[in-house]
Amino acid sequence: MSEHAASPPAPERFRRASAGALPVAFMGGGILCLAIALAWGLAAERQQFAHSWLCGFMYCFTICAGSLFWVLLHHAVDANWSVVVRRLFETVASLFPYLALLFVPLLFCLPDLYRWLTLDPHADHALAHKSPYLNKGFLLVRLGFYFLYFTFAATLFRTKSVMQDQTGDPRLSLSMRRWSNGLILLFAISITFAGFDLLMALDHTWYSTMWGVYIFAGSALSSMALAILLTFLLRGSGYFKGVLTVEHNHIMGKLLFAFTVFWAYIGFSQYMLIYYSNIPEETLFFLRRNTGSWLYLSLFLVVGHFILPFLLILTQPAKRDGRRLLFAACWLLFMHAVDMFWIVAPSLQAYRDLAAGGHGDTTGFAIHPLDVLCLLGFVGILAALFLRNLEKFDLFPSRDPRLMESITLKN
Repeated sequence: MSEHAASPPAPERFRRASAGALPVAFMGGGILCLAIALAWGLAAERQQFAHSWLCGFMYCFTICAGSLFWVLLHHAVDANWSVVVRRLFETVASLFPYLALLFVPLLFCLPDLYRWLTLDPHADHALAHKSPYLNKGFLLVRLGFYFLYFTFAATLFRTKSVMQDQTGDPRLSLSMRRWSNGLILLFAISITFAGFDLLMALDHTWYSTMWGVYIFAGSALSSMALAILLTFLLRGSGYFKGVLTVEHNHIMGKLLFAFTVFWAYIGFSQYMLIYYSNIPEETLFFLRRNTGSWLYLSLFLVVGHFILPFLLILTQPAKRDGRRLLFAACWLLFMHAVDMFWIVAPSLQAYRDLAAGGHGDTTGFAIHPLDVLCLLGFVGILAALFLRNLEKFDLFPSRDPRLMESITLKN
């Protein structure tokens, strides 16, 4: 429900100067971390570098993809509550061109990530059946399509949204709604196959038809957590006064809670189906992650990614409590990094064991310095670019036809 107010608020712009030295620190620290990772990894730890870089990349890629999903969903269902926070999602999604550039080093390390690129399809039974799909040429074509789609969709909606700030033309809202109906279908296809190609393909013998949904669930959840964090930081800096209210906290809290449950449901369903079917090609993924100390990390993922946030924001008052919601959002962003590490890191151990003539066994989890450097590097550079892009346009769609409905929202 919503009520109409007398007049819309004046547009406001983010001022990077209000963030002090943070933008410079983010950019400088990010470049330094990635430069060290590149120099060290490519010189001495090529396989470790490739997996660490992929882990950091996928952490940011999934958050940006989730942000685009919320923009598409906003327009597809003609939502009113999300008008005031939509510009934040648009700005995060607009980072895809930079992500494409940051992916380039992995193009030179593909054989260090995907062992099937070094195998003869005629000598590997599993690869022989999948070689029409799993081959380098087709892989590069698909990767190119994903980056083109995400960049095009993010740029299109941000451009039209900003244009509406200038013209106030309500037809732009209708245009974005029409575009969203088709592009949201392409989003489902792209996020699913990107999950297959970048993560599931780390082991060509394993497959799961639920994998794409699992990656999507983590993307939507982590991007909503980031939006909650950003709104609290901006409000604490004096922005969004009279625009963002506790009602928006409540709705974002409900969506955060919903996707926490959805992530757990998909994760459990995937595990349960693989467990009771007991097909060797499928069980291998979980066997590796339940061996040695990996078991403790798997249990921590269950508790930290589901049980703790579930209990933390279960009640209605909890979803309206700013501090509790902020803690849950920050915690889930951390757990999303743990989830990406849990997906990628065991594949490196299995790769090395197979290369040594073993059966792809794993030992226990250990965090390599390159894992930390790559993650911090990606987050630092993209955070600085986000702040730069944020100050270019109004913080919220100031002439959207449904702006006042969003501001006066009542749950």
